Amino acid sequence: MTVLVILAAGLGSRFGGNKQLAEFGPQQLTLMEYNLINAANAGFNRVIFVIRPELEQLIRQQVINRLPEGIAYDFAVQTFDDLPSGCTLPLQRKKPLGTAHALWCCRELITDSFAVINADDFYGKQAFVLLLKQTTDTPNDYLMVAYQLQNTLSDFGGVNRGLCKLNELNYLTAIEECEQIKANDQGVSGVLSSNNSPIELSSEYLISMNCWFFNPDVFLALEQAISELLTSIKNHRLDVNQECYLPSVVMQQIEQKQRKVKVLSTADSWFGLTYPQDSKQVDEKVTALFAKK
Repeated sequence: MTVLVILAAGLGSRFGGNKQLAEFGPQQLTLMEYNLINAANAGFNRVIFVIRPELEQLIRQQVINRLPEGIAYDFAVQTFDDLPSGCTLPLQRKKPLGTAHALWCCRELITDSFAVINADDFYGKQAFVLLLKQTTDTPNDYLMVAYQLQNTLSDFGGVNRGLCKLNELNYLTAIEECEQIKANDQGVSGVLSSNNSPIELSSEYLISMNCWFFNPDVFLALEQAISELLTSIKNHRLDVNQECYLPSVVMQQIEQKQRKVKVLSTADSWFGLTYPQDSKQVDEKVTALFAKK
């Protein structure tokens, strides 16, 4: 497994533009590129960018000629035309179909196991090393790299995170959505999405940040989930702009006992781009990590 899929088709609505192409740090590179530096050093040798059609030329001009040596690349385009057989999309739909659909759109480019990350997040060095090492130990399992809660918080207010629940063998049993997570004088607190109840959290609680390893059979699960979503929208059981999220498909696989997901934990810091004010902090963090010695 030496293929890395980068989900880079997002609209960046809250950021105000194409955040996947924002440049930071001493080398003025995108977060995608800093991740690729670490991925290449770990042993990855191919990247697939999942993009909107209008981004291809921009990425070719800005990113491709700066890829680490030895990294091959492909583009997979996420469009409303690329849907499972028999599926249609309502004409009034404007938003992308979500991360599950984005990943499904690269199915024809993949024949072996692969890793997946977001384009607008930074995952550190250890995640890529962990993924390559673990695939030799548990080749039939899916994998997820989880981060300690304290290493994913924002200085600009509360954040939403997926709290990982594990069994005694470190396999994922659930991802529980928690909102408004922030540090205070007493520790870290948030609000559980399921019942709107407050909760005190350990700073070392493991969090899902969309860093995965899959086998190609995941595309069948993705296709089924997308088909079910579009059927529900067509039958007016779901809102026309409802999205199909990758973690939800993974959890469905676990609940149906189709796959197990081994959770690998890292002490590295994660950071990402959501709002324009995140840019300054991201630039400072990238500079600290990649400044030339």
